[in-house]
Amino acid sequence: MAIGRWIIIFLTICVSGSDWNAAPGADEFSGSNRLLDQAEILPVDEAFSLTATKTSDAVQLYWQIMPGYYLYRHRLKATSEVSLGEFSMSPGLGKHDEYFGDVEVYYGELNVDIPINDGSGDSFWLEVEYQGCADAGICYPPVKKRLSP
Repeated sequence: MAIGRWIIIFLTICVSGSDWNAAPGADEFSGSNRLLDQAEILPVDEAFSLTATKTSDAVQLYWQIMPGYYLYRHRLKATSEVSLGEFSMSPGLGKHDEYFGDVEVYYGELNVDIPINDGSGDSFWLEVEYQGCADAGICYPPVKKRLSP
């Protein structure tokens, strides 16, 4: 009977030192915890900082895009109470997306010029819609912002 107790104590010690007690997502070799890494995804307004400036005949949109994040070109839209022309922007980078297929994306920064067709006065609103993702595989829902450039 004493041997049986020692076997149970020995097995309990062996099991308590195993990976069974490791936190889910813990990676003992890299020191990384995947669950904590997921929490480090930036809020959308930090990942894609947007400013708008009005010139005499256009609105200029500027996104500062944080490293490791990108914006989709085909998800950029703008509407306004004034008549707007076609977007003007530099070409993006080609990327294959598992949901959208082959797309054009922007890393780092994006400048968009939108002509104002009707010579509007100084004050008007502009609603901008955009969508982006993190290279880590997390995509944000589309964002709509109402601006007064």
